[in-house]
This record gives sequence, C-alpha cells and structure tokens, in this order.
Amino acid sequence: MVVLGLVLVGLGAGWAPEVEAQPPAVDRAEAGPSTAGSEPTVDAPPSLGDAATDDDAATDDGATAGDATAGDATADDASTDTEAPAPGPAPTPRRRLVVVEIATFGIDPVVGRIAGDRVRRTASAMGYDLVDDPTWVAAAQRLRMTYPPTPADLWRLTWATRSQRGLFARIHAAGGLYVIDVMVASLDGTGPFFAHDTAGSDALREVLDRLVAQALPAAASWQEQAPPVALPSATATGPFRLLPSGPARFRERPRLDLAHPAAIGVRLPQPPLRRWQVTLQTEGSFGTTQGFFYNHMIGARLDFRITRDLMIGAYVGYANLDGRNGRADNLLLLLQGEQRIRLSPALDLSVPLRVAAGYLPFNGPVIRLAAGLNYAFSQDLEVGLDLVAPTFWILPDSVSVSLDVAAEVTYRLP
Repeated sequence: MVVLGLVLVGLGAGWAPEVEAQPPAVDRAEAGPSTAGSEPTVDAPPSLGDAATDDDAATDDGATAGDATAGDATADDASTDTEAPAPGPAPTPRRRLVVVEIATFGIDPVVGRIAGDRVRRTASAMGYDLVDDPTWVAAAQRLRMTYPPTPADLWRLTWATRSQRGLFARIHAAGGLYVIDVMVASLDGTGPFFAHDTAGSDALREVLDRLVAQALPAAASWQEQAPPVALPSATATGPFRLLPSGPARFRERPRLDLAHPAAIGVRLPQPPLRRWQVTLQTEGSFGTTQGFFYNHMIGARLDFRITRDLMIGAYVGYANLDGRNGRADNLLLLLQGEQRIRLSPALDLSVPLRVAAGYLPFNGPVIRLAAGLNYAFSQDLEVGLDLVAPTFWILPDSVSVSLDVAAEVTYRLP
C-alpha cells in the first residue's frame, strides 16, 4: 500500500524516470567513408556561437540588402527632385568701346561736346562698356596717334586700350546743316564701318543716334577668329607693353613730354583771333661782300594777321651804318609778308618765313629774307629769333650782301 501511494504521488507531480540521451542518427554518406574496425565519425552539433554568427550574418545580409534598396530609392528620389532646369537664353556679352574725341571744323566747339555725350550714351545703351578719357588719351600719346585718326590709327588705339571696338566722328557745317561722319574699327576682323548724314540743329541728336546704330555693330555681334596679335590681358599689371605676335607688329614708342591734350591733336576751343600785333626788334648785319662791315638796326613793326599763320606788316627802324667816312645814321623802311609753320600742336612753337622789301634813304632798295623760331608764352606775349636772314643792300654802284641775326618781342593787341 505504501508503495502504491508513492507511485500515485509521483504521477501527480509529473515525475518520470530519467532516460539517457542518445545521439541523433547520422547519415553515412554525409559522415564520409570509414575503415573497417573504426567507429563512425559523428559531426558535432553547431555551438551556440556558430549559430549566433550565422544568424548575425543573415541579419547583416538582410540589412545590407535593405539598405541598398533604400539607398536606390533615395537616389531615384534625389535624381527626380534635382533635375536641372531648362537653360535660358545666354546673357548678352559686354564689349569695351573706345570713343575718340569728336572733331569739329568751323562750328562752335560746344557742338562737339554735346555730340560726344550723345554718342557715348547711345553706345552704352547698346551694351558697350566705355573706356574713360584719361585711358585712351594716354594710349594715344604712347602710340603718337595722328588726329583726326585714320581707320588704321583707330584700330591701333582700340587694341592698345584693350577694347573690342573704337568709334570716331567728325562734324562740320555746310549749307546751313551739320555734316556728320562716323567711323568704327573692330578687332574681330570686320569693318571698318562708316556712316554719313546731315542734320539741322533741332535733329542733331536723333541723327547721331541713327548713325551710331548704323555704323556700330551690336555688342553681341562678334566674329570669333584668331586675332592677328595677342590682346593684352585685362588683369595685366606693371608697365603697359604691347605684345607683338605674328607678321603684324606694332612697337610702343613712349613719349613722356606730351602732357598737353592737344599733343595727340585733341581739338581744343580756339581763342578769338587777335588781328593786330606790335613787335620790337633789334638786328645786326654782318657784311660778306666788298670787305667786312657791320650795320645795326633797332625798330618796330606793326603786323596784321590775315589768318592765324599768315600776316603782313610795316617796319620802321633806326639804322646805324658802316659808311665810307665812318658810322652813319639813317632810317630803314620795310614792308613784310610772313607765313608761319607750326611745329607742335601742344606748344605754340612756329617757324616764321619772312620776305621784306624797303628803302634806305641816300642808299637804295633793301631786300631781306628771314627764317627763325617764334614761341608764344601766352595769347599776349611772343618772342622770336631770326637765325638766318640774308639781306641785300642795293647801292647806286654795287650790291652788298649781309647775313643778319635778329631778336624780337611781340605783343598782341586785344
């Protein structure tokens, strides 16, 4: 009874007898060949670490694949969101333009200034960046550009100022109208371009606008080609140097003494012409025939200026002569014509060419030729030298020749 009760209690508590674990059956094909007398090889079950490693690898593989998928989706979304917008129209390029001072002939200089401002405004509205006046004046001085410029001069100035195009205009009056000529040089190998028209004072601005638009190509119009010479770099530093290249070569010729704007021919307003001038002169005569003699004259001359460089005058002077019986006093009277040759547009320096004919009482006619140098310090005062002045003294029985040298000072009457 006791034994039966214990059995019932054990069954109620879920008790079972302990059974020894048996290894799992192994397939001999997987275990590999075996030799006679040896025990079959049994693969050990995977350890807990190996299982974890496999699971982690599987997990990592899954995560990687998922990440790649997610990355691909993100890349697709990004490519969709960041598509480049359709390109718009290209901006109009800005070209540099040098505008040379407008030349005026026979009209009020203020017309040239008004026309110059109008031309610059029109060119700027066409899309050009303008070169300032000090820059192109300095470049023209270095190139010794003539004024008014020729098309070749304008092309060289355009290149020297690192511009793409250059513009020059001249205005004069004819038949009560302004006659306007516009010239444009371009470094792209086209041109030169010209435009010509006439206008009244009320339509001058409109005609200038039309001529500039006719002669000056649009800023976007440019014929791309290899330039015959290398353009200077806009960021170049140091002294300005022209860079020759190819068969066409231009050499810079610096000229530091030209500081006046008129040195390059920039036409400045001319002061009113002073017609009358008074000159005081002293002169020495050195005889070359019939033995040496010396005469000295001191006198005054009144001149009338027909033009700025052409004049006529009357001279009267005291003459101290080398006579047969010693020194003699006399009075010399001359009528003179004079033509001036201007040597510099920046300096009022000229060469006077003079022809004079007169009479010396008790002796006879006198003919005088002269050439020298005259320099005007201002509109009022001028000094001069007659460096070569052969003079012919026509006497009753012979002709004496002397070489004269004279100095003079001139005052221009207002």
